[in-house]
Amino acid sequence: MTGEVPASGPATVVGPRPFRAIVGSTMRSILGRRRTLLVLLFLAVPILLALLARSLPGGAGQQEAVIGILDSLVVRVVLPLVALLIGTAVIGAEVDDGTIVFLLVNPVARWEIVAAKLLVAEVVTLLLVVPVTALTGAILVAGDPSVSSSIATGFAAGVAVGAAVYVAIFVAMSVLTSRALVLGLGYVLIWEGFLASLFAGTRNLSVREYTLSIAQQVAGVDLTAGQAIAWELAVVMSIVVFLAAVAIAIRRLASFSITGGG
Repeated sequence: MTGEVPASGPATVVGPRPFRAIVGSTMRSILGRRRTLLVLLFLAVPILLALLARSLPGGAGQQEAVIGILDSLVVRVVLPLVALLIGTAVIGAEVDDGTIVFLLVNPVARWEIVAAKLLVAEVVTLLLVVPVTALTGAILVAGDPSVSSSIATGFAAGVAVGAAVYVAIFVAMSVLTSRALVLGLGYVLIWEGFLASLFAGTRNLSVREYTLSIAQQVAGVDLTAGQAIAWELAVVMSIVVFLAAVAIAIRRLASFSITGGG
């Protein structure tokens, strides 16, 4: 299906270095949105809960409890939702309100637009979720000889990979539909939260499973009670899904056409 955007209003010239200009404008747009403040407040939750867990008698408890907190709170909730909020904002907002036309009328390759937007979303998401994951894990394992200190490192590494894949998916989703935020939330809650873990085969199509598998490999500790997919498969599938999402986003944006206002 060919998307059409009206050629009304003044064109925005991105200058002789379009990639850098798009990155800069997207970064300013992301940092200026109210949803970014919501994301920052949201990211404080796992840190505060980790501090609360440490303040309770017995600290965070056994190693299984630490793994459970990082998995259920960070991997299942914080990681996909932050990626969703950031990933759907970099292009989706411009597509929804029609201002994407001011970028498309410039002589800039569509793949370059997607690459610039994706770069901003990836960098912002990684800078937000990876340090929070590492800090949360460090708080939970600090001073507890019964808990492996490598768990925090493993989860941080897994979350970095998961964030990259999630962001690519949500950027593509925002180009495909104006309801990317709603559909993305459904994907996170229904597929990643429930359906993907029901059968061994469906785990191969779950970003959460890629995240946990890589985290387990880096940590050197069983984080999934023996249910993790092979880490080699997790790496390959992460790359495949990432590239497929980017290709879909570029193809869809390339199908947008500028029509004269008559």
